[in-house]
Amino acid sequence: MTIDDFWVEKTAPLIERDLFIREALLQRGVLADVYHKEMEKVHIENANKLKTMIENKGFPVLSNAGEKGVRQTWLIIHHAISLPSFMKDCLILMRLSAAQKDYPMELLAYTEDRVAYFEGRGQLYGTHLDWIDGDFRPTPIEDIKMLDQRRKSIGLPSMPSYIDSVTTERPPKDPVQKQQEFLSWLKRVGWRF
Repeated sequence: MTIDDFWVEKTAPLIERDLFIREALLQRGVLADVYHKEMEKVHIENANKLKTMIENKGFPVLSNAGEKGVRQTWLIIHHAISLPSFMKDCLILMRLSAAQKDYPMELLAYTEDRVAYFEGRGQLYGTHLDWIDGDFRPTPIEDIKMLDQRRKSIGLPSMPSYIDSVTTERPPKDPVQKQQEFLSWLKRVGWRF
């Protein structure tokens, strides 16, 4: 088994389980309202398994994991939202690797924005969308005048094109309750204090 094969083969079952649970929760109509405990459990378990792989093999980058391996491991990192320290540690490694042209810039952008959102900061690339006042749109963006320039610099489409391409799930049944639960969750897992 090559290193490329290692990352693809070891993460494929984790991603399959993630997608299976997600689809089951969508079918039950409970995914859009809260971060469901079943989904959170899968994300935490997957992240812990990936963390062990990283400790043993190093951080997955293009030169040691290939494009598919990087994308699969990134998805696990992107879903590791209940483990802020892990996600932020991975973000640092993504930045360093991207600076060496060994990590896809668009994946870095999605992680940068997700961490900023959870920390309560404006995002840089506008990749994070959520239901806000009944509309599915970007969460707050830092220096919005330069947004499309930043997006273009890393190969992302313009914001209007991006928004048109995103498929939306149904809005939450009770947006106020969802927001309250979200803020409580942010504090519980350590994104905010």
